[in-house]
Amino acid sequence: MDLFTQPHVLARNTDPETSLIAARELAATGQLGKMELTALNLVLMSPGSTSAELEKRNGYERGQIGKRLSTLVNSGRIIRGDKRKCNITGKLAFTHYTKPHKPR
Repeated sequence: MDLFTQPHVLARNTDPETSLIAARELAATGQLGKMELTALNLVLMSPGSTSAELEKRNGYERGQIGKRLSTLVNSGRIIRGDKRKCNITGKLAFTHYTKPHKPR
């Protein structure tokens, strides 16, 4: 099993049982890998965006992409950038980059 087939990356043991069930279903249907690839592609297309900006701009519900970004950061596939005011929420939020795009 790799990152794209392990349901525990989407739900913590402390999450509600429904979240754990949903994570298992995503892994079983292959949707888990698709959503992470989608998140990676969104970062490639819009480096420096917050999760809320990526979701709103691309028609996803809040949290659908953000959860995948955390997994991608933890696996080293993308980098969490600096914090800035999010254009969607108005709150301070991390930006996301692929490794070649992160400003120095």
